[in-house]
Amino acid sequence: MTQNSTVLSGIQLDQFMDRLEVEHQEHGVDYLLGQLRGQPLKATSLESIGRLHVLWVNAGDADAARAVLADDGQALIEATPDDERNELKVNLLIYQLRLGNYFKDEQGLLQALDNLQQLTNEPLPFDIEQYRRYRIFEDLQHATLDVALKTIEVRHTLALINPDRHALRAWDDADQHQRRAQALATHERDEEAREAALAAIAALRTAGEDQDVDGNDWLWLGDALIEIVPLRLAMFEQPVVRLIAELSLPQRREWEVRLARLAARSLQAQGDLAGALKICEVATLSLESGGGDNFVDFHLPWLLENGQIDDAGQRAFMEIYEMRGEMWPGTAYWVQDRLLDAEDQSAWWPLCVIRACDDQRVLERFTSGLPWRDESTPSMGPLLDALHDARDDLEQIDNVFTLALAEARRRAPNHPWITRLVAVRERQAGRIDANTELTMLREAVSAGDLQDHRSVYSLFSAHASAFGLFDALRQPLPLLASGMYYYNFATSLESLVGTHVEKLSSEEADSAWWRLREVQKVAYEHGQARMEQCFASGRGHRYDACAHLYSMLCNNLAINYRCYNDKLMGQALELHTRGIAASPFAEHYQGILENRILLNDNPGIAEAAEQLWHYAADYGYGRHDPEDYIQDVTRALFRLDREREILIWLERILKWQEEREISDKDLEYSPLFARMKIAMYLSYSLPEAATNLWLRYAPVIDELSESSLLACAGDVLKGLERKAEAVAYYQRSILRSDPNNEVDRGNNEMIRQCIAELQASAKPAGKAWWQIWK
Repeated sequence: MTQNSTVLSGIQLDQFMDRLEVEHQEHGVDYLLGQLRGQPLKATSLESIGRLHVLWVNAGDADAARAVLADDGQALIEATPDDERNELKVNLLIYQLRLGNYFKDEQGLLQALDNLQQLTNEPLPFDIEQYRRYRIFEDLQHATLDVALKTIEVRHTLALINPDRHALRAWDDADQHQRRAQALATHERDEEAREAALAAIAALRTAGEDQDVDGNDWLWLGDALIEIVPLRLAMFEQPVVRLIAELSLPQRREWEVRLARLAARSLQAQGDLAGALKICEVATLSLESGGGDNFVDFHLPWLLENGQIDDAGQRAFMEIYEMRGEMWPGTAYWVQDRLLDAEDQSAWWPLCVIRACDDQRVLERFTSGLPWRDESTPSMGPLLDALHDARDDLEQIDNVFTLALAEARRRAPNHPWITRLVAVRERQAGRIDANTELTMLREAVSAGDLQDHRSVYSLFSAHASAFGLFDALRQPLPLLASGMYYYNFATSLESLVGTHVEKLSSEEADSAWWRLREVQKVAYEHGQARMEQCFASGRGHRYDACAHLYSMLCNNLAINYRCYNDKLMGQALELHTRGIAASPFAEHYQGILENRILLNDNPGIAEAAEQLWHYAADYGYGRHDPEDYIQDVTRALFRLDREREILIWLERILKWQEEREISDKDLEYSPLFARMKIAMYLSYSLPEAATNLWLRYAPVIDELSESSLLACAGDVLKGLERKAEAVAYYQRSILRSDPNNEVDRGNNEMIRQCIAELQASAKPAGKAWWQIWK
């Protein structure tokens, strides 16, 4: 019996729950339960029902939580308009599913799922898609088999009643069957699982032309089912091979890597681990520009299972070394597993911990993958104990490093990677000078044949500190193992050189930058060659297969050619074209336009500008600014006698200005100058458009009274044959110019010629008719 008979509801209930949610943390479950039972409570909104039943759950009273959903929920349904009731019912059933899942109430879950399915037979005039995606449906697939299968059925029904998913019916059917297959396989109903998997494959294979099915859908299905039907690999491969036939070579190679991963998993599921590992030569090729998406989550455990302990250790080390804060967290699990094995004396495992101590962000990522340990867990030794302690206190990073270093040195005292990592750390801490670091790095790189960009960058940095930037830039480009390494080395030098040139004179700084561009050019060219070899053969270094990285490399090399090697602009255009074919992004279209402008290729300028505009509109481009090229493209159209297309660009640029809420008077010099040029181009064949544009910006031009803008206004008026006004603006331009400025003096000469032409044409060529007889 409650102590207070007053029913708490509405705003008062909300305030009460606000207080309890805080006090529960301070006073515990018994206090919470006592407060909830202290007086009658009635939730009158969906939000308050959700909060109140959760409070009852936290207080340990399941029946009270169910009563809130049943009683207060029903009262709210009766008080809700008819056309909103069904969405409310869906939400209340979602609450019931979450509650039933929390208490492992199988019968309650099945009843709620059945009620939800029956509700789909009624009108549901709202967006059902958001509900279908709720996490509760994913969670329930891991409940009992009956609940899992019923959940999959209901989820599929919710998809079917969404008319917007008409083109995805085949996918939805395949999704239902593959989920059933996974649930059945989890509960060791293997034959039924295989039947469901084959049904999923059939759903995609028999999809009609109105269905949206692509290569990604087949890979998705293969990823979900290959261990269940490992003998049916060809069913996933064949449609993908057909769909990718017309793609560029880099893109096809990426698809081949994904198919190789399916093939490796197929063999492993059949018990052929050696065959699976052989395919990993292709399957482990990275498909992300930073080295990620590299199949390590399968490859590393397989290497260990196959007894290739040292290879596995090196694989784990390179995962941590390259990916740092983006590493696969499972790596840490296997590192701990091997460090616990007294018979495994490979130096790679403590080296993994050394690298994980590169900084706190990396260590945090690493420790997040360690198996959970509580106070009752026995000691695992000083190193692993320190690692687990660092999970809650990253300030212990130096202690972890010291212990890992000692263990690595015990196992392999002269390991090159120990020397390499210690050299950089000691230099950063100020415990050794640049010459010592350089000596240690040279020894490590030579002894270990270290050809990664981080090692070579550290070597370059130490050399620059010891002997100066110019000496470092004059050194031969080191041999690097992959295209990604060449790319990263070239890009990483930018900030390093920027730091060093701060101490140089302006002339020396310019010289250093030019030398850097040559170093970068050579590095990019080597990287390009490495990646193209990989694409040509389908084999290569793990970091040479990413089409997007190749596209980025093409872009950087093309920029280098365009900006610092003007004789190579043809090659720059080809690089941009290759990059677009491999993995298109807006900078390529921007680069093509800038090359066409430098080549004065008017048809090319017009086409490239159009492509850039539409690509940016379709896919986005944060640095896109048509103000930068509007003058070039309209001039090209003028020279091609395509003035009517100028009107399209004029509309675009004016809308661009409007969308950014830039008033005419707030326009800077360059956009104003461009608008005057556009008006001039239009003045000869489309005078009405030119006049309107001139009238819009004339007040701003007059107010600024800047010499070049006044001269350009004169050109517009000259084109419109408003000769007297043109002369007036030309004269104002001369008056506003700087007589000591060489550019202004040159402009003034041309302006005076224009004035002379206009004034001469205003005079009679000979005697007037009435003077002929004189």
